[in-house]
Amino acid sequence: MSLKIADGVHTSDGFRPFVKLDAYGSALKAEAESWVTPDAGLEDKLLRERIRHPQLVRHLLLDKLPTHRWDILEVGGGPLPVSDLLPFRSRVVVDPCTDDYRAITPCPDHITAEIETYNGPKVDLIISTNSLDHVRSPSLALARIKQHVKPGGYVAIFCNTNNAIHHKHPSHIHNLTVKDIHHAFDDDFETVWERDDLRYGWVKVDGRRGQPAFAILLRGCVFS
Repeated sequence: MSLKIADGVHTSDGFRPFVKLDAYGSALKAEAESWVTPDAGLEDKLLRERIRHPQLVRHLLLDKLPTHRWDILEVGGGPLPVSDLLPFRSRVVVDPCTDDYRAITPCPDHITAEIETYNGPKVDLIISTNSLDHVRSPSLALARIKQHVKPGGYVAIFCNTNNAIHHKHPSHIHNLTVKDIHHAFDDDFETVWERDDLRYGWVKVDGRRGQPAFAILLRGCVFS
């Protein structure tokens, strides 16, 4: 199975076209504004996001990995990267909204870039939490993530399922499921751990708070 990079992503549920450039630019603006000028106030926004991160670390088994020896790349980490909670040898956080985020937090390891065009070195661990529904092209983003992980390295992805449907916000422009991750990775990566029955956030879906979400930890295979 190979990942095709074209004008959309092929999944077991059919073909999903990419958003147009103008929609992507609007989504980035909306995402940055949700942090810099949040409806409920900046302090509340930072607290409610950070308080969720220890559970994300556990859902992705990141606390079981020897990250203190590793180089980490976090994709779309925002102003409060999950990797803040981990020891690491080195870290890069790739986020196109970095310049906006520096108005509220220092972001010392951030690079203003998109994962689709980032050309940094290979790393031991790549983390993406609730960022793939914001990218220009999920198909290309996943392909670039695969290219940036070392042989035998790990990829940890957490994402709200079909977030553009369940949480209608201008920054949510893609609907992803765990099947999309398997489609991109299963040919070259083993699934170490997976859950697709999680909840995340505050939006009410099916009578309870929290959007449906999935967590998956993958390891690159070095043997055929």
